[in-house]
Amino acid sequence: MTALSDTTRFALALEAMNGVGRVTAGRLLSHFASYDDLRRYPREQVLARIKGAPRSEALMTTLFDQETMGTLLEKAEQTMEGLRKQQITLVTMRDAAWPAGLHDLPRGNRPFLLHAYGRLDVLRQPIVAVLARPPLTTASVEQAQALVGHLVLHGVAPATSATHAFDEAVHKLCYGAGYASLLIASAGMAKAPSSMRPTISAVARAGGLFLSPFAMEHGPFEHDDKERALVLAALARACVFFEPAPHTPEWHAMTWAVETGRPVFGVAASQHPLPERVHLLHSDVDVDWVLAAVRET
Repeated sequence: MTALSDTTRFALALEAMNGVGRVTAGRLLSHFASYDDLRRYPREQVLARIKGAPRSEALMTTLFDQETMGTLLEKAEQTMEGLRKQQITLVTMRDAAWPAGLHDLPRGNRPFLLHAYGRLDVLRQPIVAVLARPPLTTASVEQAQALVGHLVLHGVAPATSATHAFDEAVHKLCYGAGYASLLIASAGMAKAPSSMRPTISAVARAGGLFLSPFAMEHGPFEHDDKERALVLAALARACVFFEPAPHTPEWHAMTWAVETGRPVFGVAASQHPLPERVHLLHSDVDVDWVLAAVRET
């Protein structure tokens, strides 16, 4: 049996390799549990597993160059040790803690390695994604707070981005009362907004989790916000969107969630009607519909 540390080391080495995108890295990890596992196969069989990948021949040269890979794996081990000291856990797509919903994402948006700070147990709780992009009306903010207050009383962990004052307000409701919640980063953990760091620490102390699908020093880049929204939607049993606008990461995630059959709820902005398959939340009473959807999935 391959040790999880060997899988993590291989995943970090792939992440550091030039020209290896997440699709190719994900394909390699799905077939090979570690670098030693890969080396048990002839070059031709490894190449067949990533047929069609960009620069596949060059990648094979690197993968079968023991000196180059030895250096990458040694650096990966050093990275793992440094992250352990920071109490950051690495989760690969082969780990038992890997959220199953991420497998539903398109390959280009599907991470193969997660950085986690806090309690991984949160991923076993029912999760509801709460997605919004300020500015929001006061009514929507109040409705979001009512929703979150209702969900945590029933063992549901709210999940948001780790970017806006809206996110801070949602999580303050949770950690202030000792309930777990989940924050998803739009960049590497080292690049988290300084304004969010007190909230991240408070969430972790309350038993919650800060999660990033990006390398520690990655970003921030505007296009990664789309992926953050998709990861949020994929982790959740139900998604609630507050005043989403077309051509935003939230709208894209809403469309994807609807198309993949997830329960999707929303509060519409006056100028942006929501798609028919989004269940509208008209009042605080409607939050029971969200809870019912979570229990049915």
